[in-house]
Amino acid sequence: MNKKNLSSTTPRSNKVVVDSSLSGLKQSLIDKNLKLPQHAGSLRHLRFSKFYGKGCDDIVVAIHKLLCDMIESGMSNDWKMYSPSTVASYYSTGVSSFVSFCISLASDMNKILKLSDINKELIRQYIVSLGSGNLSVASQRSIYKSAKSILVGIIEIGWIKKDIFPVNPYPNSSRECKGQPALSEAERRSVLKYLKYDMRNIVDKNGPLSSYDLSICILAIAARTGINPTPALELTIDCLQPHPIKDDRYMLVSFKRRGSGTHLDSLGHSSNIKSLSPALPDVARIIDHVKCRNSCYRDDSRFAGYLFVYKSRGSGNVGKICRLSKTTLDSGIKKFVAVHQIRNSEGQLINLNVMRLRKTFENRLFVLSGQDPFLTAKLGGHSVKISNDHYLVPHENAEKDWRIMGEIRTEELINYTEENSGVVKKTPVAGCQDTLYGDYAPKNGNHCQKFLTCFKCKSFIVTGDDLYRVYSFYWSLVRMRNEMKYSSWKKTYGSIIRVIDREISPQFSIDIVKLQRQRAKVDPHPFWKDVKWSGALE
Repeated sequence: MNKKNLSSTTPRSNKVVVDSSLSGLKQSLIDKNLKLPQHAGSLRHLRFSKFYGKGCDDIVVAIHKLLCDMIESGMSNDWKMYSPSTVASYYSTGVSSFVSFCISLASDMNKILKLSDINKELIRQYIVSLGSGNLSVASQRSIYKSAKSILVGIIEIGWIKKDIFPVNPYPNSSRECKGQPALSEAERRSVLKYLKYDMRNIVDKNGPLSSYDLSICILAIAARTGINPTPALELTIDCLQPHPIKDDRYMLVSFKRRGSGTHLDSLGHSSNIKSLSPALPDVARIIDHVKCRNSCYRDDSRFAGYLFVYKSRGSGNVGKICRLSKTTLDSGIKKFVAVHQIRNSEGQLINLNVMRLRKTFENRLFVLSGQDPFLTAKLGGHSVKISNDHYLVPHENAEKDWRIMGEIRTEELINYTEENSGVVKKTPVAGCQDTLYGDYAPKNGNHCQKFLTCFKCKSFIVTGDDLYRVYSFYWSLVRMRNEMKYSSWKKTYGSIIRVIDREISPQFSIDIVKLQRQRAKVDPHPFWKDVKWSGALE
């Protein structure tokens, strides 16, 4: 997928446009509210008239024009660059916040703000204003990023100057912006138990499915596939495609406009929807069921190509044919939790949504893959960094497991130099400053052979030249997952995988890590090609 381009179709200029040009645009735009097509969200009309005449019309005109061009571009290329939901989010989050700030600033300064007033100092003040309320750091960063995306688009047009943004206004915020964690094991089992119960009831009923029924179906699909909420809501009636190789399987085709684009999931397909796995009907059968039961609504509506279509029973829309929206889905999920009284360990109703199910799914993949972050990321449809930053979270016993690696000397990796290293000896893993008298050496004149303990030894050193051996060792550990019970493997080797990924690799350039990791996987160091690990920790 190509990088999102927020620039207008207006020819780029190297000069800031004159006021007269903006004035001409204002006359053509001031009464023009923008309309979005049907999408997963509920916002359809982007109203700009409320922003005009309040002290920053030039800024409003520029943003208004940009979003207008974005919508026109989306309509002409089937929204391949960004979805209607994305445009709606830009308006409701970034635009509303930034324009409101500009209106307030214009009033406080008793002046008319121009595009030329958008500079480093104004952006700094905007960031300060976001932090002056009760917003969490996660919310502040989200709003800022949305506003910045719009301003970058205006920069691309050439209407405001470059280099107005601080390098990192929210340092170390990733840890605070992970959102809701994955479900605990007890929560996961409760959710699956009641999903199974509701799915059986749905199958046993006759007639079209309600919005609540469809919400349950999406939850069931998400629990089995880890699909994102927007791609789930946008599934089409032809989302099931025959598997190119296996006759008894299908491919679930979904589309995420950001990141990895089209996503494929290989699915089994039972002949009977009541032929259950330990938790739920297979996904293909759920999709077939939704497609068939609600065809009467779908075929006579403008949503003929979409899967999740229903007849509304809500006030003001009774009898109206609608696509399931995120708002309606969220309401259905809340009802599901309340009806079944699904509670956390503290006795509170759990906060359930599709993203929490996705995180739960990805953490399960991590376990079942033998803690292979690369396989987990591939199956999850994103990068290892995204997986680590946003999806993979330690399970209930992780703190105990991580204590094994508590003595890892990250500072020594960062501060290592030839001058302070002494004589570094090469080992099958990396480098060691003292193989005879290090923390875990036998101290009897023989060199240390306990390679697993390297990762918690103060004498352990890793340079760029060592990465090939480190990753050869890494893949050797991954291969061992298939030769022993997961619980035993995890206790002995699992934390080393995380140390390499999270502590060692970030100290080197991405290109070097990628090169050596792939080299080690295809052609491992001779020492690690076929190694048996019994007694390694003795």
